[in-house]
Amino acid sequence: MPGYLEQVELADQRANVELRSSEENGEIVVLSFPYDAQIVELVRAIPQRRFDWDRREWWAPTDDWAALHVSDVLARFPELTASKEVDTWIRAVERRWIGMVSTRRYDGRGWWALTTRAGTVPEEFLEGSVEADDGTLLIELSEANAAVLGEQRSARLDAGAARCLTELQIGRKPPPAQLELIKRVDADYLRLNVLWDRETGIAFERMPASAGTRTVPIDPWLVEQLDEFIALHDVGVTGEAGPVMRRLREEHADAAAAVKRSKATSADPIEGVAERLGGTLEPFQWAGVRYALEARRTLIADEQGLGKTIEALATIEADGAYPAVVVCPASIKLVWAREAERWLPHRSFSVAEGRSAVPATADITIVNYEIVAAHGETLARLKPKALIVDESHYCKNPRAKRTQAVRRLASLIPDDGLRLALTGTPVLNHAEELIAQLRVIGRLDDFGSGAQFARRFGPDHSRSEERLHWHLRRHCFLRRIKADVLPQLPAKRRSIVPISLTNRAEYRRAETDIIAWLREQPLDLGELDAKIAATLRAERLAQLGVLQRLAGSGKLDGALGWIHDFLASGEALVVFARHREVQQAVIERFPNAVHLIGSDSAAARQVAIDAFQEPDGPQLIVCATRVAAQGITLTRASNVAFLELEWTPAMHEQAEDRCHRIGQRDAVTAWYLLAAETIDERMSRLIERKRASIAAVTDGKQVDGDSVVEAIVRELREGEPFRRLRSVA
Repeated sequence: MPGYLEQVELADQRANVELRSSEENGEIVVLSFPYDAQIVELVRAIPQRRFDWDRREWWAPTDDWAALHVSDVLARFPELTASKEVDTWIRAVERRWIGMVSTRRYDGRGWWALTTRAGTVPEEFLEGSVEADDGTLLIELSEANAAVLGEQRSARLDAGAARCLTELQIGRKPPPAQLELIKRVDADYLRLNVLWDRETGIAFERMPASAGTRTVPIDPWLVEQLDEFIALHDVGVTGEAGPVMRRLREEHADAAAAVKRSKATSADPIEGVAERLGGTLEPFQWAGVRYALEARRTLIADEQGLGKTIEALATIEADGAYPAVVVCPASIKLVWAREAERWLPHRSFSVAEGRSAVPATADITIVNYEIVAAHGETLARLKPKALIVDESHYCKNPRAKRTQAVRRLASLIPDDGLRLALTGTPVLNHAEELIAQLRVIGRLDDFGSGAQFARRFGPDHSRSEERLHWHLRRHCFLRRIKADVLPQLPAKRRSIVPISLTNRAEYRRAETDIIAWLREQPLDLGELDAKIAATLRAERLAQLGVLQRLAGSGKLDGALGWIHDFLASGEALVVFARHREVQQAVIERFPNAVHLIGSDSAAARQVAIDAFQEPDGPQLIVCATRVAAQGITLTRASNVAFLELEWTPAMHEQAEDRCHRIGQRDAVTAWYLLAAETIDERMSRLIERKRASIAAVTDGKQVDGDSVVEAIVRELREGEPFRRLRSVA
């Protein structure tokens, strides 16, 4: 056996770390050792290291940074051996400067920040250098230093330092940051790259449009923000970002005029049109008419109470766009009929009733959403030149049958016709609700497709609402709020909202019986004995009260619908009602409302008032007229609605003044929801007449409430026709 061992030639012991040359990988350093978790952890830190599973060894390219890591491994684990070539390689590397290069703002300007890992910093860098508080060497961003740095094969530059080097190499001073164009599959963006001032990057992230990132969409809405940021922080604009910014500035300048027109609060009347209208438009309303005539397909979104209906009627008259079709909720067909009759007395109008009856041919056809589809062929035969879609948010759901029916109707309007969408609340929940409305008026193409609209203005984007608002105004959106036009508005305005009865037959029977009874009584009670006169007067009030209750219950469905639609605007509302059953119906329909009614204690009433007056308090307060018409303040609301009338103008004045008093910043609108061709209509007209009388002194005395009752009795006895409201189903 010894003789056998003597004959065996022992293999050379190979070093754990050696250099090799490979055609595929070039010069590499190879590490081979029995498995040790701690050694493996260090080896994994070597730049570009790989593991060869066939040879069961690690390898990496032989750059200077790899040499530093290999040296560290050998120092930490002396049991590992290295070849002579490896020792020579490491010693050569350690004589060169190896380090990290970043950037930093110091003393108001930019510097390269050097962190040495091995070797000595080149002497050229030391001239003008500064040592920071943390020991980091700061060298100037100069062309001379750039030339030396470019020769340092072992210098590892971060992105900012590399960009500064590139700028200096082409003879430009590095700015604190640069704006560049980034092209992605979904869309192109502008991105901010920080060169040496990290505070600039943080400030960019705080820009509302950046949503905490360093990218923003390519959008002309951003031009003012970006230009201000670029000027404030001395940001550079590189490559394709420059032409993009120039294009955005041009688009923004072109859009600025359109945005300004969409906010216009004053314009002269249109000659030849103003004379044909049945009333006088305010300057801001003429501005709205002129905007709609120019835009043709537009969304009129003025705040509630500013007269969108009047603007739309004046627009079709100015354009001569007849026949015209008005689509609106069923609850306000009466309003449209009344306003058309008042403002365009020389034009005919008809109202579609039910699904089967064919509406009469007229200049203006009024139809509610629910029956548009049923009358589609009839409306098509009209060949309408204009379409008005009131409360257009009813079309927010593209899959709803009524939305599809209105879209088909809108497609009949010629390209040069008018498509006007009216709503004070175009968006109730989210921006995508506008997509279907924009389709109706033919404006979605301005925003791309529905999918593009959702991507651009969806909830994932910061300040998407403000951005969308600007783009809407740029293309087709007219909106003014009361604060914009307050000097043109009276301090307090009254508006009548006609409501159809649901119990018309019952009301007519009761009215006939009461008229017959009144005709049996003397007209002038002053000729009777005082006690008899007082008794008859009380009986008259009771009989008229029956008509009031019937009118109140018959218009309740329409009134509740009107309140619901109004509350969608987000504004606060005060509702007054006379009878308990009406008050209770409103409270049951809107359970989140607070109330001031007869059954409430004084303490409970004060709690309700305090809650309503809070900025984020309940949106609706329901009041008994005789409980809440005096002594309280409800100035959070600038709108007050009356569901029933009292006998004296003073009672309404006092109720209106719960909102119209010190502390109120907006014009107050009093909405009177009246049942057409009922006692409501007669009382309203007579109260308005007496209101003027009460403002002055006549014959040394004021007109009292009894005169209104007597006037109602006289009209009923004599069968005086209704003069103000038109009864339309």
